[in-house]
Amino acid sequence: MRIRSVIAVAAVSLVAMTGFTACSSSEDTTASETTGSTAEPATKPDRLVIRIWSGDQEKVYADTAAAKFTEATGIPIVWDTTDEAVSYTKLNQEISANQRPSADASFNAQQRAYTNAARGWTIPLNPELVPNLEKVTAETAAPPDHTDGPWNYVNPYTLTVPFIVRTDLVDPATLKTWDDLFKPELRESLAVDTIYSSTAFGFAQSMGVDPAENPPAGMDPVWAKISELRPNLAQLGSNADVVTALTNGSVKVAISNTGSGIQAQNAGAPVALVAPAEGIYVVGDAYYIHKGIPDENAYYAQVFANYLLDPDVQSTVAEKLGLIPVNPDATVPAYMSDNKAVFPRTAEDLEAVKAIVAPVPLMAKNDEAWQKAFDAAIGR
Repeated sequence: MRIRSVIAVAAVSLVAMTGFTACSSSEDTTASETTGSTAEPATKPDRLVIRIWSGDQEKVYADTAAAKFTEATGIPIVWDTTDEAVSYTKLNQEISANQRPSADASFNAQQRAYTNAARGWTIPLNPELVPNLEKVTAETAAPPDHTDGPWNYVNPYTLTVPFIVRTDLVDPATLKTWDDLFKPELRESLAVDTIYSSTAFGFAQSMGVDPAENPPAGMDPVWAKISELRPNLAQLGSNADVVTALTNGSVKVAISNTGSGIQAQNAGAPVALVAPAEGIYVVGDAYYIHKGIPDENAYYAQVFANYLLDPDVQSTVAEKLGLIPVNPDATVPAYMSDNKAVFPRTAEDLEAVKAIVAPVPLMAKNDEAWQKAFDAAIGR
């Protein structure tokens, strides 16, 4: 079964899945109350604090969305580059204790945004303040269980996980399926992303394993298959590690997101991005606004979301970071438009490439168990 088809089945209450309840009391301001008015506040915040990944992503968004936003509003963006897991834990502790969160909004993994939205810890995006929401491709930009009402978060971009091949060391035409990664000539030649989802759902689709059936144990055949990949593993690492390995030629093939491939290309590495024949994994990171911030911060954090979806901003992010725009009015570099199998943008593209859209509700519930199982399988 294609993974995308099971998302609706898995989209059940996170209260039932995780045991958390929403942080609310008679003293709290609910998300709907916080975002109820679209009138511009009488006062402006002296800044907005946004959690983001350090490095190129921080720089590109600072030069684009943040610069445009500050020019229009006079409000500076302050970036919090704390590790994503550390930041997520800290902010959740603050929200659960009814404290003002130390960041107004976050870029983070989509399953974390989904979990917090189910807990009632996010402020929905009002389309009147974020009019670009009407333009985006909902299949990739929206929460998986969205309705016609305000979205609890938005994915400003998506990325995919192709095979990234050093063309001077391997003929890309010889790597078409997940089974091709087991070839003897690739012994000690693979770099693999440390995050389980980069490999797990591709293998699952190629094996006919449905992640929604008896999770988390239903994925056990996938971990067994991944464990057989060890003889060909040269490196297990972060995106930065993968880029370095591809650039210096210490690996022949990497399993990592498109951003890693584009960064390696920009560094001069002769690499090609190949979509697995069984389907390519597609996932978006989320931008979401934290419950418990002042009303004026909540207002302008939504305004900032509109800049994230601006076609010019999305075009620059695509060009410089290799992240796939969700606004169809954005322009993309030739390497994207010429390779729709790796860079699907529209609903039609996703269908054509048999896209494995991240099963976010399942991931929100089973992330920890699946990551541990992957680590054990790959020998981490």
